[in-house]
Amino acid sequence: QETVTGLFSKDCILPCPFPPGDDEVIYWKKGNKNVHSYYYQRDQLARQDPDYRHRTHLFQENIPSGNASLKLSNLTVTDEGPYNCYVGTQQTKTEVEVTLRVRVSSYYALEYQKTDTERMLKCYAFLTYPAPHISWVQGNTSIQEIDREETRDGVLYSLRSDQNIINTADPYYCLIHLPHEEWAAEWKMQDQLSNVEGSSTAIPCEYSNNTTNIEGFSVVWTLNRNAVISVLASFNGTSHSYQPRVQINPNDFSLMLRDLTANDSGEYLCNISTPHYTKLTVRTLQV
Repeated sequence: QETVTGLFSKDCILPCPFPPGDDEVIYWKKGNKNVHSYYYQRDQLARQDPDYRHRTHLFQENIPSGNASLKLSNLTVTDEGPYNCYVGTQQTKTEVEVTLRVRVSSYYALEYQKTDTERMLKCYAFLTYPAPHISWVQGNTSIQEIDREETRDGVLYSLRSDQNIINTADPYYCLIHLPHEEWAAEWKMQDQLSNVEGSSTAIPCEYSNNTTNIEGFSVVWTLNRNAVISVLASFNGTSHSYQPRVQINPNDFSLMLRDLTANDSGEYLCNISTPHYTKLTVRTLQV
């Protein structure tokens, strides 16, 4: 028995080798569904299950050499499960079982918003299957979300869950659970920094050493000033600056600011992300 993993909406091949012989009869089944049939040297699709219409393909030029593999197109989550390939020839009978897993390319995000009156977190799960379970923790206490919005795209789910930040001394965590995947995000407020005009400063960003060499590691610095958010700099293997007087230190991902002015005052947000974890660190700079 073999397991094949395919990507949602893409194609995959379910293998079925057999000893070559004469007058091949090929049946692919999933439970009691007829997925694909072949005999008399051609496809026989009159009794094919409608779920598989126009989505199956045998490599007919390779059947004489013992290859009854099935190409399945436009994968969907209901395609998951065990498939049986039966091949009969005048000489032998062969049965092969293949289990198909369908992976969905889901992604996740934590967004921090600040207005004059409140601070808020929005936790997102995009294009998951099944529906994700989102939970919140403040400090080390579970808390309820204040709002949520769910949308469907075919069989896939997208979900947004909102949380108010009541106490900036506490870290806040958003946790997303799925049967095959988990994702976590953390928000944390650091002590205020004060500097004088014309000076330089480095705003540190918290991260753990073991995350920096993970594929998909990235750092983004943004400034929230009077509810206007501007992207300052980023790092994803190389450093990029999007504003003058701003640089990201590639060694510790701190944000270096030169020639400070009063307009540089505001909340600085460092977003460190890997595919399964995001950490948002906020610091207020007063110039």
